[in-house]
Amino acid sequence: MILFVESIACCIVFGIVIVGSTVKRPTFWLNEYPEPIQKRYMELHPESRLSKPEGHSKRVILKKLLGSVLILFLIFGMVYFAGARTFLQGCIYCYILWTVVNVFDTLVLDIGILAHWKKCRLPGTEDMDEEYKLLTKRSLINGLRGFVIGIPMAAVIGLITILI
Repeated sequence: MILFVESIACCIVFGIVIVGSTVKRPTFWLNEYPEPIQKRYMELHPESRLSKPEGHSKRVILKKLLGSVLILFLIFGMVYFAGARTFLQGCIYCYILWTVVNVFDTLVLDIGILAHWKKCRLPGTEDMDEEYKLLTKRSLINGLRGFVIGIPMAAVIGLITILI
């Protein structure tokens, strides 16, 4: 029951952080948009500190690694609170939480909200409906990657669980 409540709480908090940051500062997740949208935005906003799509630049990778470390600590706290005390329990609890949030991120946030809600679109790209539909394919691919990324994360959580 605790794991279920934590899963729902994770989705709510994650959704608020992602949608809130996108609405407040749309360029924060600029590298997550398809390349045609990034290019259009940069053409219309030459004052932007970016002159070309970043893809997997060092800055993007560092930002994602720092986010992953933060998520790692949060998930560990939740897994421990849920009662995990062995490696296997830590791994399973972590992977369940990770997978629930990954599915929520892919289906609800990326495909449902970010691709269709015009308030989340980058300024000057609101008319690019076809390009925003590209988010669906990209999000599904990233969602599949998320399942794989969750495996080493779960192993790390399992190790931390038995060490503490």
